[in-house]
Amino acid sequence: MNALYVHIPFCEKKCLFCSFAVAVGQKHKVDEYLECLALEAEKYKGTRVGTIYTGGGTPTFLDIGQLRTLGKIIRGNFLLDKNAEVTIEANPEGIDPAKAKAIVDLGFNRVSLGVQSVQEKYLKLLGRCHGRAQAVTAFENFRKAGCRNINLDLMYSFPQQTPDEIDADVQFIASLNSEHVSIYTLTVEENSRFYAQKLKQDGNDVQAKQFEQVTGALEKSGLRQYEISNFARGGHESLHNINYWAGGNYIGLGVGAHSHQDGKRSWNTARLMDYLAGVRPSGSAVGGGESLSGEERFVETLLFGLRMNRGIDVASLERDFKIILDDARREKVQRFITEGLLVQDGKILKASAAGRLVLDELSAQLI
Repeated sequence: MNALYVHIPFCEKKCLFCSFAVAVGQKHKVDEYLECLALEAEKYKGTRVGTIYTGGGTPTFLDIGQLRTLGKIIRGNFLLDKNAEVTIEANPEGIDPAKAKAIVDLGFNRVSLGVQSVQEKYLKLLGRCHGRAQAVTAFENFRKAGCRNINLDLMYSFPQQTPDEIDADVQFIASLNSEHVSIYTLTVEENSRFYAQKLKQDGNDVQAKQFEQVTGALEKSGLRQYEISNFARGGHESLHNINYWAGGNYIGLGVGAHSHQDGKRSWNTARLMDYLAGVRPSGSAVGGGESLSGEERFVETLLFGLRMNRGIDVASLERDFKIILDDARREKVQRFITEGLLVQDGKILKASAAGRLVLDELSAQLI
């Protein structure tokens, strides 16, 4: 199955999650970007896709007319499977009833709403403009418009965040009764704004306890963990993300977007002006690429499989890639099983509850 990812790197305000911001009076940049997206999409005309994810920045920053243009670009070039999952990212601010209805009418049948937190000090830290009331209003507007598949993003592990604050955020998220929740820890990357501010985070032990607190509360609310950071009610797991984790093929459109086809990866230039300049004459703005070896794909699929609660059938994986897990990795896997971090359940290898707390470390040792 092919998946399609469309990157829309615009928002009303420069914030942690956006690579580009459009200032007042720069609406023409959005239109120019959409024109180039259309040129790039033409290369794939007639390609069938099973999932579409429109995100990165804030696609709902686009006005209704621009959203309709985006919809025409997608449906005018790609053939959607009958039950295709079509997702759009949204922030709570700016989602009035008219925009919510337009989004649903355009065929977006899944919305990922970036709530993050309802604690004002943490939203301010992230550069977010919404509050609790706007989050509720946006959610209700999508529901009234007919959307029956909504994901809510929840962030935790803010500096000195208390268990009560985490509980308040989780309880708020759970109270909305969405079909899916994705959880994230605040990360401080080198050369980021938070890094420059010398933002201090709690240690691994504290973060592990916070993870257990969040996952436990979400499970009690009826959301079942199916991947280390993702929870869903029955039948609402993210098909788009599962395709990524299973090593599937996907097409990326837009600034910095990545594509994958049977072990060959490519990515577009990450600078907006370079993207616009590249797409206009040729319909392409590829910035680089790489070909993965069979072993690299094998190991990557194994590690992503361990992130899934269902685990992975290693023997089947070996048959698919015609590669046998080497002795060194096999010994490490056996040691992790002995230590109770991995579990061998018949043919399936999976992470235990304790293993999920240190899964990044386990994966690093298996690379």
